[in-house]
Amino acid sequence: MDTGDDAMADAVEGTEEAEGAENAAARAPAAGGAKQRDAFISYSQSKHAPLARKLQRGLERLAVSRFRPMRMSVFRDVTSLPANHDLWQSIQRELARSRYLILLASPEAAASPWVAREIDYWLRERDTEHLLIAVASGEIEWDERAGDFDWRRTTCLPRNLAGHFTSAPLWVDLREIGERAHHSLRYPPFRAAVATLASPLHGRPKEELEHDDFRQLRFVKRLSWSGVALLVTLLVLAVYGFFDAARQRDEAVAQARVSASQALAARSGQLLATSPNQAAQYALYAEETRSTPESRRALAQAVAAAPYARRRLRADSDSVLGQQGAGRPAQTDVVLSADGTTAAYRSEYDRVQGIRLYDVRSARQSGLLRDDSRPRALSRDGGILATEAYLNRIQLWDTRTGKLLRTVATGHTKDLPRVVQGLHALALSPGGRWVAASHYTPEGHAYAVVWNASSGREIARLRVSDTRIGLGFSADGSRMTLVDSGRREVREFLPEPARWEAARSLPGMTPAPARALQHSGILLFDGARKALTRTPERAEVWDLEKRRRIAERSLGNYENMTVAGGGGTVVVGGRDGSVRLYDARLRPGTELGRLARPAGALAASADGAQVAAGSYGGELNLYTTGARRGQRVALGDGEFTYGDLTPDGRTAVRRTERHTEFWDPRTGRRLGRIPYVNPSVNEEDTAYTLSGDKRYVGMQSVEDTKGETHTRFAIWDLRTGKRTDCRVDIEGLHQDLIPPAVFFLPGDRHVVGAWNGAVEVLDTRACTRSTVKPQLVYDTPALGLSGDRRTLVVLGQGTNDVDTWRWDGDHTFEHTAHTTLPSEVDAVGIGVDHEGKQAAFSDRESHLYVVRLDSGQRVRATGRLPEMTGDAAFSRDGSLVFQGFRTETSRGVRILDAASGDQLDVWATDPPAASAEPYEGMQVVPGPGDDLLTLGPDRRIVRRTAGVEAWRGLLCGLVSQPLPARERDRYLKGLDVAAPCR
Repeated sequence: MDTGDDAMADAVEGTEEAEGAENAAARAPAAGGAKQRDAFISYSQSKHAPLARKLQRGLERLAVSRFRPMRMSVFRDVTSLPANHDLWQSIQRELARSRYLILLASPEAAASPWVAREIDYWLRERDTEHLLIAVASGEIEWDERAGDFDWRRTTCLPRNLAGHFTSAPLWVDLREIGERAHHSLRYPPFRAAVATLASPLHGRPKEELEHDDFRQLRFVKRLSWSGVALLVTLLVLAVYGFFDAARQRDEAVAQARVSASQALAARSGQLLATSPNQAAQYALYAEETRSTPESRRALAQAVAAAPYARRRLRADSDSVLGQQGAGRPAQTDVVLSADGTTAAYRSEYDRVQGIRLYDVRSARQSGLLRDDSRPRALSRDGGILATEAYLNRIQLWDTRTGKLLRTVATGHTKDLPRVVQGLHALALSPGGRWVAASHYTPEGHAYAVVWNASSGREIARLRVSDTRIGLGFSADGSRMTLVDSGRREVREFLPEPARWEAARSLPGMTPAPARALQHSGILLFDGARKALTRTPERAEVWDLEKRRRIAERSLGNYENMTVAGGGGTVVVGGRDGSVRLYDARLRPGTELGRLARPAGALAASADGAQVAAGSYGGELNLYTTGARRGQRVALGDGEFTYGDLTPDGRTAVRRTERHTEFWDPRTGRRLGRIPYVNPSVNEEDTAYTLSGDKRYVGMQSVEDTKGETHTRFAIWDLRTGKRTDCRVDIEGLHQDLIPPAVFFLPGDRHVVGAWNGAVEVLDTRACTRSTVKPQLVYDTPALGLSGDRRTLVVLGQGTNDVDTWRWDGDHTFEHTAHTTLPSEVDAVGIGVDHEGKQAAFSDRESHLYVVRLDSGQRVRATGRLPEMTGDAAFSRDGSLVFQGFRTETSRGVRILDAASGDQLDVWATDPPAASAEPYEGMQVVPGPGDDLLTLGPDRRIVRRTAGVEAWRGLLCGLVSQPLPARERDRYLKGLDVAAPCR
């Protein structure tokens, strides 16, 4: 044997080889008995250990059933012990027990002293008839003349074999097999070689051994395929059982989720009147658990109950007596960061004296600064808080760590007259790098001072007329603007070079009065490019770049005022506790809510979406103004009447004495006007459509020419106010229940309309028409178009046939579906969802039918029917339908589930004004994004948030914290439901 470095590697062979050696050893009887080994393999471990291992395995397994123990015992030395006397004794013992010696010949074996010793022993104790040769590598050649191996050419045999063979011995050539490493009985050449060596060991012919092995292999294959088939069958049954169990489990979980969702929705309804915030929380969890008609109803009712997201962080004090001061009546201070994420609050009525910090998103307290100073300003991200400390000191705090970073002073902190003590205007740059404030000196002079917040060093000081000036930084903090109403001037300061620019005059600006300190002051916004000046009687808005007044308004008695630094939304706190919004031109908006006492402390984020309001009694509320259910769309100063909104919601039409104006309700901008007024007073005679680029408007109207009336469709250019040459003459007037409709198609070249009883497409460039649906007897078509302007729904008002057509994007409509409404339906309104998958039809009896256009499946809406219904519009996702209605005392919108037809809620508007027509209805059309537009008897266009996902976003602004653990276990135990506002 070879005892080279590979001996150690071969000693830790795989499980299969070790198992074979153990089995062979187990079959050997005790020492001293007859020969128990069939063969002993002598080889070089340094070169051919893998081949020897496979040869041993082949000899033991050849022609043996795979399910019976091996009959052959072949010894292959796998020891890794060093060569010593004990090792050789064990090898001698195995040689003595073996019937045959198999020499795995190779040049390495020929040079191995251990192989030579094994050969010497065998030649001395046995004979060459029981010595078999398997050539693994090298050369071997027999010399017939010499009767021995040709030792000049033979390189694979040890030289101690010379002269011991009288005739050519049996050898097997494994050289090609060894090079290809095909050492498996399934490889025919290897099996033949193993059979040749095994034949004398078994005492059977080689061909018989190969035949038996092939038979065993075929049996094993059959058994294997049978086993595979059985396993596949069992696997299929197991998979089926698994999926069937999974299906049953999923069904059980789904039913549990439905039940939990319904229970949560019911709990939300119970809390609507007493706790709108909690009602919203339960509604959100109901929708997150499983979207059902009940959960969608809960969302709609929660939005209606809390039109503005309000979080009450601190309650009003029971009593304020003994706390009212003569100096500053506002005993509560509130500031908000520009990004709306952080609020700072302090009140004399708080039992814990200090400044509370709040995370606005979660409405939870995030920190407490135990200090007597007043919060005055926050950096853009809320990381730095500027507070005012007694007297005339500014403290800068790190809100995340609660650490005081710096204290700066004006230099005049003693002997100030109490009536004017303290800082007035105070501004912190967005990044917290610069801070500025105005103050009085003991001599009564007023100054504006700018400091470097990092070092506390004063970098600029300017004499001003009064401390009630305006200070504000640009959005990037590179400049500061100062507005001095006493001197009627504006000037800018550049912090980096510490340089004041020349002052510019503001002619006509009202100076701050000497009295009423709280109700006078200047607030800067829009990157310090605009200013809001306030006095006890009025407010003005100034454009500082153009140096002119752009708005003014008398506000009456109010308590305090602030302005959103970016958007310009003005927030006014009333003496009655009301918190009301005004726009940048001081036009009144919505009242957010009311506090128990006057709203003396106000703050707003830069975009105006977040508002914090505090009362004199310490109450603190947060409002998310974007979460309103309805917001009036300001379109000039005029009013609109029913029918002035186009069915697609893209245009509002206003008729004046000599002109017709077209407004965009999405942006509030007037698109243009034409020098023509439709003389008809009936909406049934009129239809409008706006091109996608908003340049052209198509109008179907009645014209009075020399005492004769004609109905025409014409196209007008809004830029020039002139009518184009392309028009369609229409015979007779529209006499059906659904008003006519015309639509620009994608690309703005084609217009579709129902003219003279047929549905036609007008090519506005060539002024030619093609027919979509020809004129039929007793079938006056009514049209509805999807929000993407590609799906046309045609209702035959005489036959109730509903046909769906799809625009190919070029010049043709393709018919895609047909269905029929019940014969009792007398449609008065039609609406199509955004993607053209559903249509809704209102009928004269106030019912509403929702039809799946591809399948014809329909549901009829349920719920209490009002006296009269009209238009219907889908939410953007198609899950909800909104239907306008009217009664004798009110107008409003029904909210219906598109899938089930269930009535989810009713949003009623105020009773109609005295000037409203008694039969004037409620118009409902799709709006921009997730909104819809309504126009009621108050003649206001209101933009309302509509849709499940939109409501989720709104209510998450109201309550973002998760459900309490106890309530979660009560309703959701065992269910995996994520927090809806994560």
